Amino acid sequence: MNAFLTGVIFLVAFTATGTSIDCVTCYSTDGTDCSGEVRTCTEGQTFCRTLTSEIKKDGVASNQVFKYCGGDDEPHWIYREESLTTFFQLEVENCETDKCNEKPAQLTPSVNTTNGVKCMHCFKDYSTDCNSEKTIECTGDMNKCLFVSGNICNNGTAFYACALRHCTNIASADLHPRYDEVDTGNIQKIEISEGIKDA
Repeated sequence: MNAFLTGVIFLVAFTATGTSIDCVTCYSTDGTDCSGEVRTCTEGQTFCRTLTSEIKKDGVASNQVFKYCGGDDEPHWIYREESLTTFFQLEVENCETDKCNEKPAQLTPSVNTTNGVKCMHCFKDYSTDCNSEKTIECTGDMNKCLFVSGNICNNGTAFYACALRHCTNIASADLHPRYDEVDTGNIQKIEISEGIKDA
């Protein structure tokens, strides 16, 4: 599942469309900061953008960061999902002045208290579906249940089909970072459901 989550940030970072502004452009797989060249963005790219991800697996955190030119005015965006062993957060910040993205990224802390929502919890390699009696108690703003299937896992040499169900903070499938891949066939299905609330 780590390979799936890591792949998300590559796709989001390089789908920017977006009066000229000078932005730091760089990438790092180790931490929430990177240094790189300052470049003048192309016409229509009016924001400097920092995209940061965090993956926590069994309590061990790792981060990646992209800094680049962006073309839309979305001020702030946070995507979260959580299984019993893994937490993933993807956060996008925009700013509007020259080199405003040169500082280290600051990830918005997640709330770890349960919110009364439960989701089915499963993960299955080489499958387009998974079901389980097991559930996960969602935390913080993750009050929806996520189902994703398709060629989203990687064994180190190739992508292959897998499926997962757990908690997320998005309200609809079109807000998922890899939603555009449904059209290409890489993602077979993304579904968001209300989950199970405690009585």
